[in-house]
Amino acid sequence: MNSFPYIDIHTHPFHQESDTITVQNIFPGDGFAAFNGRNFYSVGLHPWHIGSKQENNEALQMVEEALEFDHVIFVGEAGLDKINGGDFIEQLRVFEAQAVIAEEYQYPLIIHCVKAINEVVALRNKMNPVMPWILHGYSGSIEQTKQLVDKGFLFSFGKILFRENAKAIESFKYLPLNKIFLETDEVELGVESVYKQAAILKDIPLEKLREAVWNNFNQIEKSLMPGRM
Repeated sequence: MNSFPYIDIHTHPFHQESDTITVQNIFPGDGFAAFNGRNFYSVGLHPWHIGSKQENNEALQMVEEALEFDHVIFVGEAGLDKINGGDFIEQLRVFEAQAVIAEEYQYPLIIHCVKAINEVVALRNKMNPVMPWILHGYSGSIEQTKQLVDKGFLFSFGKILFRENAKAIESFKYLPLNKIFLETDEVELGVESVYKQAAILKDIPLEKLREAVWNNFNQIEKSLMPGRM
């Protein structure tokens, strides 16, 4: 029986691995490689890159234009960052604009959130979106996680799973398999290593985890791309 491919739901470095499907994050206006069946993209205006209102509006237009390409399958990463982001009022406006784009064009939304989960939840409550919202690089406590899972969020974990005392470990163990994704983000770490660590923490066979994340990926993408995979 053929193994299920690994899914790297969020990465910045370009990866070309035969047994991995990647979703590489790029910024509005960036170029990307020809589609080979496994190299997908997310495009969004990151809160670290917030500029003037005019600059941001131009970037938002480029996000919409990027969705015309078949291998762009997510909007994001978009979000809010109270530590390293730009003007927070403008962050809120840009984040909501990208959430609206994701909903209008029916694309999942990849979210970067630092010290702003209340604002992210407030926008979700306001919009009541149909499309999936995925909190990438998730590091929240079990108490926070229980609240967020009830609100319909999905969660992506990466290098945090290797930090023995991280509060996100308990969150990861708590979440059902159909709520999780795995990622490498900006670290030079193969997604296979993340999967192996995740399988140990979940105390399940690696192949069961691969199947679960593969099913999750197909579930959120099925409305987008019959024939793309």
